[in-house]
Amino acid sequence: MTGQVPFPELTGRPTAQHIAVAPDRTVFVVPSGSHDRLRTAVVSESRAAEPSVDLALSGWSCLQSDGLTDRINVDAPDEFTDGRIVRQFARAHDAGSVAVARHPSGEVIRSTEPRSFAFDGPATD
Repeated sequence: MTGQVPFPELTGRPTAQHIAVAPDRTVFVVPSGSHDRLRTAVVSESRAAEPSVDLALSGWSCLQSDGLTDRINVDAPDEFTDGRIVRQFARAHDAGSVAVARHPSGEVIRSTEPRSFAFDGPATD
C-alpha cells in the first residue's frame, strides 16, 4: 500500500452499502462515492478507469449495494474466494442476486441465490 487507508474497519455484520476487503481480509466501510479516496491511498499507479477495478487489480475486493435494486455488485481479484462475506453482505441487504466481476480475467459470476453463493457452487454458512 502506498498510504494509510482512510476508512474505519467494519465490525459485526457488513450492513454498510459499500465495503472493501483488504488483501489481509480486513473489511473497511467505504462511504458512497469514496472509492477514489481509497484508490489514492492504496494504488501506487492507476491502471483502469474505475476505482474498484484498480483496487481489485491491487488485491482488494469491493462489495456494493446501491439500495435501488436487489442486486449486489462485487469487483474482486481473480484469487478472491471468500463466498462467506458475499453471502453475509447479500443477507444484510436482502439481495435477490449477485454479480461478481473478477479482475484481471474479466470473468463475471452471476447468481440468483446470493444467500448460498460460493465461487465453486452453492454453499451455506
